[in-house]
Amino acid sequence: MKNFRKICIPLVIIFFIPSFMFIRGDRNNFDIQLFNQISNSSPDFVFIGNSMLETRINDKHLEKISNKDVILLTLPGGMSSAWYLYFKNFVVQTNIKPKNVFIFFRDYELSKPLYRTTGEYSQKLDLLSYDEEQEFDFIIDSNSGIGEKLSRIFDDIYPVQSKKNKARDLINRMAVTPFIPKIIPYTILRISVGLNDEKYLPILRKYKDVQNSTNDLFDRKNFRSTEISEISNISTKFEENDSFLSALVNMSKNNDIELTFVRVQKRPNIDNSFNFDPNLQEYINQLSSYLRNKEINFIDLSERSFGVEYYLDGDHINPEYIEEYTDFFYKEHINYFGGVD
Repeated sequence: MKNFRKICIPLVIIFFIPSFMFIRGDRNNFDIQLFNQISNSSPDFVFIGNSMLETRINDKHLEKISNKDVILLTLPGGMSSAWYLYFKNFVVQTNIKPKNVFIFFRDYELSKPLYRTTGEYSQKLDLLSYDEEQEFDFIIDSNSGIGEKLSRIFDDIYPVQSKKNKARDLINRMAVTPFIPKIIPYTILRISVGLNDEKYLPILRKYKDVQNSTNDLFDRKNFRSTEISEISNISTKFEENDSFLSALVNMSKNNDIELTFVRVQKRPNIDNSFNFDPNLQEYINQLSSYLRNKEINFIDLSERSFGVEYYLDGDHINPEYIEEYTDFFYKEHINYFGGVD
């Protein structure tokens, strides 16, 4: 019986208490402030994306050179699921009727609906979601295998993961508290009278072992391996059905909102050359054909103008060049802004 208690009590502390302390419940975190802000505006153009957009388009500078009102809707690290929610809930639902909506993307991102929808991104997507998101849930469920579904169940019943830093600190403090009364006196004696380390170090090691154990608890890789963490692990096959791409296209058509997908240029090699990927090229060809058949705009900037010196880290443009990039995008595609080529 004692052994049973020894096993059960730690399990309760580790799993059940955190799940109740940090439980989210249903989607109820919708960003109403952003919704109202957009509803009370009348932008001519809306840009949707992630850091690939944030590091390329300066909305204030674009407003200045175009004499148009511009809104950027960005979620760092967000993918097609976030872009769908931004378009649906913050463009269509607000009835703002912009002249054009630009969505910036890289590589295979548009038709991979599960990418970055779990873990910390689940909570971020809640901010963009209503309580009921039937189409969103259908798309996610249609593309989810048993691994992804288990991962979402894990997110729901153990939402401490979405607040893991706060939770880790709290549980860490709880776990090491019994060692504090021993460590503090030992530390004082060690400094003041030169206490032998043989008596001090064993207590410190136990303290560190417990601290490291609680830190490991919040390392998500210990619980699941279904999160797609690298884009290279994603299938290179073009899939239009049951994707946020097809949902975005349908919303554009149904609400008479012009939509433009913009493929950004990735970081070139040191000699400003680009690596050729036949699978990616085939994917882009199919994507381009699909959008053309749907009469949706597609701008491909994959090998346009900007050398490696313009990049800061990864595929991000250095902030000191963002206005120059904004100028380039506006002038090269002025017809999208009501101008003449």
